[in-house]
Amino acid sequence: MPQNQTNRRVVFKLSDMGFSGFRDFGYYNYNSVEPELEVHSHQNVMEICYCLRGQQYYDLNGEMVKLKGNDILIVPANTNHSTGTYPEDIGALYWLQVIVDPKTTPLCHLSREHSKYLLTGLDKQSKRVFSGSRSLKATLLKLKNLLEQELDTLGKLNVSQLLIQILLDTLLLAKNPQLIVPAERVIALESYINENVNRMIYVDELANQVNLSTAYFKSWFKEKLGTSPRAYINRLKIEHAKTELLQAKSVTEVAYSLGFSSSQYFSTTFKKYVGKSPNTYRAEMSN
Repeated sequence: MPQNQTNRRVVFKLSDMGFSGFRDFGYYNYNSVEPELEVHSHQNVMEICYCLRGQQYYDLNGEMVKLKGNDILIVPANTNHSTGTYPEDIGALYWLQVIVDPKTTPLCHLSREHSKYLLTGLDKQSKRVFSGSRSLKATLLKLKNLLEQELDTLGKLNVSQLLIQILLDTLLLAKNPQLIVPAERVIALESYINENVNRMIYVDELANQVNLSTAYFKSWFKEKLGTSPRAYINRLKIEHAKTELLQAKSVTEVAYSLGFSSSQYFSTTFKKYVGKSPNTYRAEMSN
């Protein structure tokens, strides 16, 4: 059972549960942003982050990387990391912490040789973003569901097998990265939104830009980018709003200039993605 839990964030202490070579497994599922993740590191512990939905920025010793839905990032052991100036963003993300100290016992039931092979291979793929897969997502969900139950001997064996499977699948995906979203489609969509950011943008318009039917486009977009087209549009609009708020415009002016139906809806959307109201953001940035 989880030992550290909120209504949207859960952490399982794998080391305390007897799974050798592993520290924590956790996940969050946020419908609104949370405060920034402060700078920290894990001594002799590698952290693998799986972004299932939404997006998240990470600052690795000053190097900023961005995860979107279906992306994986491996943070090497003893490396300072945070979300920088960005909040913990809307979406769903899993993380798995693996002990890399050679003096510790092997990973679950593996031999030391096989444990070293996995850890060395994963470390070589650290600090870069690569794509996940449906099968890996299914394994993560199965592990979460198992850990939320009282584990008998059979359950613990299943968890051990899933943990090793996750590491193996992650290593294979890192060595054979998949081209999930053609770059030209993403560029075309972002360009179209930015060119029309001052008005309401409809989903069927975006579908036409990449020559897909509206119905197929919605499912394709959600699977490949980890969020809905509407959320993607609003997120880009809010990035524009951050700039416009610093140009002595009122909140109402900014709202209407970006095609929002009201200043109230704009303020609600802004706070959802930034974690603070437009006026608070402008005051903090001005200072």
